[in-house]
Amino acid sequence: MHLLLSLLFILNLNFSDEDYTGKSQTFQTPTLVVGIMVDQMRPDYIYRFWDHLGDNGFKRMVNDGFTFTNTHFNYMPTSTGPGHASVWAGSTPSVHGVMGNSWFVRELSRSINVIEVPGYDAVGGTEDSDGAKAPSNMLTTTIGDELRLHTNNRSKVIGISRKDRGAILPAGHMGDAYWYDSSTGHYITSTYYREELPDWLKEFNALNLPQQYLSEPWETLYPIETYIESIDDDNSYEGLIYGQEAPVFPHDLPGLMAEHDHNLGLLSNTPFSDKHLMRLAIAAIEGENLGGESLPDILAISFSAIDAIGHRYGPASKEIQDAFIRLDSYLGTLLDYLEENIGKENFLVFVTSDHGGLHVPEYLADQKIPAARINFSEYAADLSNYVESTYGQNFIIAGGAYELFFDRDYIASQGLNLGEVQKDIARYLLHFDGVAGALAAETLITTEFTRGIPKIVQEGFNKKRSGDVMIWLEPKKYPSGGTTGTGHGSPWVYDTHAPMHWYGGVVSPGNSAVRTYITDIASTVATFLNSPFPSGNTGNPLIDYMKN
Repeated sequence: MHLLLSLLFILNLNFSDEDYTGKSQTFQTPTLVVGIMVDQMRPDYIYRFWDHLGDNGFKRMVNDGFTFTNTHFNYMPTSTGPGHASVWAGSTPSVHGVMGNSWFVRELSRSINVIEVPGYDAVGGTEDSDGAKAPSNMLTTTIGDELRLHTNNRSKVIGISRKDRGAILPAGHMGDAYWYDSSTGHYITSTYYREELPDWLKEFNALNLPQQYLSEPWETLYPIETYIESIDDDNSYEGLIYGQEAPVFPHDLPGLMAEHDHNLGLLSNTPFSDKHLMRLAIAAIEGENLGGESLPDILAISFSAIDAIGHRYGPASKEIQDAFIRLDSYLGTLLDYLEENIGKENFLVFVTSDHGGLHVPEYLADQKIPAARINFSEYAADLSNYVESTYGQNFIIAGGAYELFFDRDYIASQGLNLGEVQKDIARYLLHFDGVAGALAAETLITTEFTRGIPKIVQEGFNKKRSGDVMIWLEPKKYPSGGTTGTGHGSPWVYDTHAPMHWYGGVVSPGNSAVRTYITDIASTVATFLNSPFPSGNTGNPLIDYMKN
C-alpha cells in the first residue's frame, strides 16, 4: 500500500497545473465571411463552361478550395425566398416559415410577399419606391443574427442583392440590407434598418453605373461561334426583352432604353446587374471596413442575373453561357480583391445557389425527353365542378401548382371532417395529367416521412402557414401557361441539386461526393466562427471535411 502511494506521488510530480487543465488552445477565426448565392445556378454550369472560364473565379474555388458535389435542397418549393432563408437560417420552410416568394395568408384573405412588412418606408429611393420591406416574416434567426448577439453587436452583417429578398433574408433580423431600385438605378434600403443611406453607398449610387452599362449593346464576351456548349442563338424556346423582334445577340440595350423611357429595370435582364453588384460588394467592404477588425463580419451577396436570364432564355441558351462566363470574371475580380486587401488567411468564402432550373420544356420535348408545361388554369374548372358536386360548394379559396387552400369554416359548417376532405381532394388531383402526387395537410401533420419526395414535401410544409393539400408534378413538367422560357420550384433533382464551394485560409483543397444539404451551410459557418447556430438550425457542420 505504501509503495502504491509513493508511485502515485511520483507520477503526480510529473504533471504541472498547465498540463492538468490542458494547454491554452488557439483557433483561427476568419475576420470576414463572404457568402455568395448565385440565383438559379445549376452546379453543372461550372463544368459545362469550364474551357471558357478564367483561372481566378470558379476554377480557383474548385482547384484551391473544397467542393461538395452532392449538395441538395431538402424541401419544396425550390424558389428564391425559401432558398435564401434556408441557407442562412440552416433550416427548411417547416421551421423558418418562409414558404415561397409569396404565400396566401388566411387571416388577410390574400397573398403576401415574403419580405412584405407594413409600416416601413424606402430610404434612398423615390416616392414610388416600395420600402415596406423587412425580414420579420422569417421565424428564426440567421448566422448573422447569432453572430451579432454573440459579439454584442460589434460584428457587422450586410446583405446586398439586385432582389430585395436576396438581400433582406440573408442579412437576418439584425443586419443591414441594400437592394436595387429600378426606378432610380440606385441601391436602397428601408426604415426598418436606418433612416439614411451610409455615405459610402451615396457615393456609390452617384456613379450611375447602370446608365453606363446600358449605354452599350450586350454582345458575347468571346466570339459567339466558340459557344459550342449552347444551342443556336435564334430559336423558338426563348423569350423576348420588351418586345424584341428576336432573342439574339447583340442585344441592343441603348435602343431598348430609348424605346422604353430609359427604364433602368432593363439592367436586371442583363449580366451587368451582377457586375454592378460585384462593385457594390467591394464598396461595402471598404466603406464599412469589413474584415478590418479582430471580430468577424459577414457580407452576404446574391447575384441574380443568371436567374433572370435563365427564366427568359433557358439553361441551353447562348445568353446563359455568356452571363455565366461574365459572372466568373466578376467572381475572379472579387476574390483577387479579397486576397490583396483582406488576406486569404483572414477570409472564408462560400458559393451556392437558392435553387436550380429546368431546361425549357419545349426544348426537352424536341430532344424526345418526356417534358411539358402544365397549365393549371385548364384543370380549375374540372376541380371546381368536382368539389361543388361532391360537397355542395367550391370551397377552394386560393392555390396554385403546389398547394390548395380551403374555406375551413364552410367545411366545418357542413359537419365534414377536414382531414378526410383534404385526403379526398388529394386523391382526386392524381387524375390530372402531369400531377405526380399530392398529400393532405392532415397526413403531413400526423405522419413523419423519412425518405423520398414525401419527406421533401414535408420539409417544405409549415403546419400553421401552408395550405390544405400539397402538390408536386412529374419530373420535367413545369406549371406554366406560356410557350417560352422556364423556371423552377419542383422537388426533382434539376431543381434541388445545388453547388457548394468553400475557399479561404481555413479551408483545405479537396472535394467530396458525400450527400449534403443546403441547410448544412449555416452551422458550418457558425462553427468556423465559433458562434452559436441559428435558432431553428437543423443542418450539420461540414468543417471536418475541410480542416487544414
